[in-house]
Amino acid sequence: MKKLLALALASLAASAALGIQREYFIGVEYDDISEMPVNHGAQYYDNVIKNKYLWELTFDEWFNGPNFSGGWVGMRRKLENRGFVPVITYLGNFASNPVGGNHRSATNTSAVHIGYGIDLAEVTQIPELKGWQLINAWSWRFGNSLTREYIGNTFNVQQNYGGQSMLLSSLYLSYNSEILDGEYEIMLKFGRIAAGDNFMTKPIYWMYQNNAFDGNPVGAFNQTRLSAYPGSTWGAMAQISDSEGRYFKAGVYQINTARQDSLGMHGLDWSFNGDGVNSNYEIGWNINHDGSGKSPGNISAGVIASWYNAPHRDNPMASSPFNCTIYFQADYMIWNMGYIKRGEPYYIVRESEKYRDLRGIILWGVFQYDPYENLAYMPYFANGGLLFNAPFESRADDVICFGVAYGKYSDKLPTSERNSYEMIFELNYKYQINRFAFVQPNVQFVLNPCGGKYSDALVLGMQYGIAF
Repeated sequence: MKKLLALALASLAASAALGIQREYFIGVEYDDISEMPVNHGAQYYDNVIKNKYLWELTFDEWFNGPNFSGGWVGMRRKLENRGFVPVITYLGNFASNPVGGNHRSATNTSAVHIGYGIDLAEVTQIPELKGWQLINAWSWRFGNSLTREYIGNTFNVQQNYGGQSMLLSSLYLSYNSEILDGEYEIMLKFGRIAAGDNFMTKPIYWMYQNNAFDGNPVGAFNQTRLSAYPGSTWGAMAQISDSEGRYFKAGVYQINTARQDSLGMHGLDWSFNGDGVNSNYEIGWNINHDGSGKSPGNISAGVIASWYNAPHRDNPMASSPFNCTIYFQADYMIWNMGYIKRGEPYYIVRESEKYRDLRGIILWGVFQYDPYENLAYMPYFANGGLLFNAPFESRADDVICFGVAYGKYSDKLPTSERNSYEMIFELNYKYQINRFAFVQPNVQFVLNPCGGKYSDALVLGMQYGIAF
């Protein structure tokens, strides 16, 4: 957050100094005679948006700004300068199945995310609070699921379905600090959070519409009890990482009761009488996430350990007190085409997604396994795919994505999917219209829905989003 605030302040200072105009418009093409920029860069539009009312903006200034709603009559800049950063987004998932499934139909699911982050040192002007932040977010989801209502398969073809209500999705304190002369960095979180927001998650996974990929590889949620967005629970986690990208993190989370997770409670049942405890551990290495231009990658492994009354699949009257999932993740840019063109107004500055600064193809894969096959609905799960970042040099923020997911049902199930499988294939193109809007047409194929209970389905989809 401090980096974002610093960037905003630096932009304002630069705009006031004509003598350093070329530095301000770094990466932009200039006219040889006037030495004025032919095309403005993203920082120029950031500065314009923050210093004009919405109705004063030209279409070009509004369209190339970072937010649909502009600078909120100057309030957005004032809030950010005081350490309060608001976020409002809308995400839609349209899907239809012209072929296959239980019934043919089409649905649209919607998700509105409203949140804010507070830099406590900036807001209170207390230096001792440096590194501390308060995060609060709410989710409002609505719409019917094509998977649930019409196809009948397991892996939802619309990733933003689930928790169809207004829910408190997070309310927690976080702390970030460098230690030992910058050789290590620590991160702490505690409060109302979700385990899935801190473990088994990468920006790569967010590039798909099918829930088998998006957010978290979904196999773990068919193996053990695990909290995920938009839900939240009591939890705490800690991470330590070194300057070479190696890290270890651990977290402990309450397993909510059905009442605590019910839509009618809206995430506001904060009692401590949960169904059990979930403890997660992950060790990994973020390779070349240093802005060096070398091919970035990641390799990591983890375990999800859960203590609760886990019912047996072949005898629901029996239960076991412990269950767990073991997982492995890896990704690497196998074809590095160098830095993308970053001077265009649509270029999005990112702090944590280093691979998005490079053109190239990324190969990724995940494997999840629950050794207690009598407790898991789907003890084996694997997915993977390819991402082509910036497939066209002039389209810095576009991505082509292909993914395959496979889940094997337990042979202990009493239902028809016993010892069978379901597979998902997805091909999509994310077209970044500008910095605040995108559309992502996609084609999905559902093979062996619900273990063959229904016919294979072809799904035509569209994911789209706006940042307000």
